[in-house]
Amino acid sequence: MTTQVSTGVHVWGGRTAPALLSALSTVESAVLAACLVPDLPGDRDLEALSDELLDAEIGDVLGGVLAEVQRLLPGLTGSGRLLFLLPAEAALGRPHATSAGAVAGGILSMARTLAIELARDGIAVNTVLYADAAETAVAHQVTALVAAEGAAVTGQEIYVTAGSGLGRLRP
Repeated sequence: MTTQVSTGVHVWGGRTAPALLSALSTVESAVLAACLVPDLPGDRDLEALSDELLDAEIGDVLGGVLAEVQRLLPGLTGSGRLLFLLPAEAALGRPHATSAGAVAGGILSMARTLAIELARDGIAVNTVLYADAAETAVAHQVTALVAAEGAAVTGQEIYVTAGSGLGRLRP
C-alpha cells in the first residue's frame, strides 16, 4: 500500500487579492501544483495610457508571469498542475480597464498555448476566472483541479462567478 503525501499549492502573486490568497492557503495537493494570481493594473482612462504606462502595466506584468512559469516548469514535469487565476470582470471587459483586459487576454491566450505545449510533459494547465467574494468556491475548484483526477482537465477556462458572466460574450 502506498501513501500519498499532500503538499500545499505554490501561490505566486496576488498582492491585490488577499482574501483569495487566504482561501488558497488551505488547498492541498497530491501532485506538485502552482497557482499564478497576477496583480492586474488598476483602472485608468484610455487617454492616460502613455507608451511608458503600457510597457509597465502590460509588458512588465506579462513578462513577470512568463518568467515565473519558466521558473516553475522543471518542478511540474510529470504530473504537475499550473493554474492561472484571473478576475472574470477584467477578462470579460469593463470600463477604464484597458490595461487589465490586455493582461487578462494575454494570460488566457498564454494558458491555452501552454496547455497544448505542456501536455507532452504531463502538466495540466487551466485558468480559473473568479468574481469578487467567490474565494471559497475558487479554493474548492482549485482543489478539484489539483486532485489526482484533475489531470484529465487541461486547457480550460473555468468561470467561478455565480452566474455573473452569463450572457456576456467572451473575447
